Amino acid sequence: MNKYILLLLLSILMNSCKSESILTARKYQTDFVNEGIYTFDMKSHNYSEKRVSGTIGKGKFKTFVLSSEKTLIVCNDIILRKTSDDIEEMNDTGDSLVANLFNRFKNLGSTVFEITSKEKKLSFRKTYANQLQQTESEGILIKK
Repeated sequence: MNKYILLLLLSILMNSCKSESILTARKYQTDFVNEGIYTFDMKSHNYSEKRVSGTIGKGKFKTFVLSSEKTLIVCNDIILRKTSDDIEEMNDTGDSLVANLFNRFKNLGSTVFEITSKEKKLSFRKTYANQLQQTESEGILIKK
């Protein structure tokens, strides 16, 4: 009998400490203008991305509640971005010259949306898992 009472009290205590998600609607949409628009279905945890160029990306995402004001949405995609570096060589006088360009792809990781609640407005910051300090874009999350 004491076990059951202890389990009941423990479960009540754990539920009272859990942060509630700020994302309460069924669907949300970003307000991108240049890149495209992301739509998040919170019930099925599916997202879709419609770009200005017409390509549409789809996938799943996970939601992580960090606090009552901050939530993360992590998409299941892997972003590779083309980068180029200069290959420099020294000439006879000791000056460096650009001899060639080296193109490569850099793994940015999954797309991460950091959702913040400010005065009943949901703002987001889009970044990537391997570059969390850099912001790709910012905007407002709209209930759909």
